[in-house]
Amino acid sequence: MIDIHSHILYGMDDGARDIETSYAMCRLAVENGVDKIFATSHLTELYDVRSYVNARDDRIARLRELIEERGLGIEIYPGAEVYASDDLFFCEGLEEVTLNNSKYILVEFPMRGISFSTVLRYIETIFLKGLVPIIAHPERYSFIQKQYDRANFLADIGVFFQINASSLAGRMGREEFDLAYEFVMKDLANFIASDSHSLNHRPPDMLSMIREFPPNISRRGLDRMLNIPPQALVDGKPIPRSLGSGMLRRRR
Repeated sequence: MIDIHSHILYGMDDGARDIETSYAMCRLAVENGVDKIFATSHLTELYDVRSYVNARDDRIARLRELIEERGLGIEIYPGAEVYASDDLFFCEGLEEVTLNNSKYILVEFPMRGISFSTVLRYIETIFLKGLVPIIAHPERYSFIQKQYDRANFLADIGVFFQINASSLAGRMGREEFDLAYEFVMKDLANFIASDSHSLNHRPPDMLSMIREFPPNISRRGLDRMLNIPPQALVDGKPIPRSLGSGMLRRRR
């Protein structure tokens, strides 16, 4: 499996606290069937992308050295979880924090208190920069929870979606589960990832979470979300578009 969203890098954000924790998280990921993982620490200070990239690349290099030294079978790829704000309008170098130097960028929005019109302005800005947004954990945002059909519109304009495995496993709450389940069952979810932060808070235990998924989620669908689009990011190829119905509806 390939995990495109994790906070395994130490000392970057609220993820791993030190390099041994980073390594332990990678080891747990391997034990859960993950052999490729993207390091997507939070990027909130969009006025200083270069400092972020320097720190990220240094930690990735150190972690790769430790992984090679100890013979752990996992590959690390660069990325970021970019926090959308008005700074998007002015920031430079956003292409440096895409997923594995592709045109795809993982984007996070405020969980509450943001209008859908503002979301669309941010997304338009990303497209104008020649990049393609992958929305991190859309099931957690109130602007989609309130109106599921907004996800249909976003998909129609070319946005991709990454669902958190913990949401689909029912670990994050009923609202998050219902929306994550709807994304998956309507084939509108492009990725499932761990969004792991530590060994205890949202750990990278993908197989454990998959066992907690609803049993009617097909193996073929899981393989698509966990391997096919993620492998396209690894290979630098276009992400294959899912054949979703485009009809997300809130369950009564």
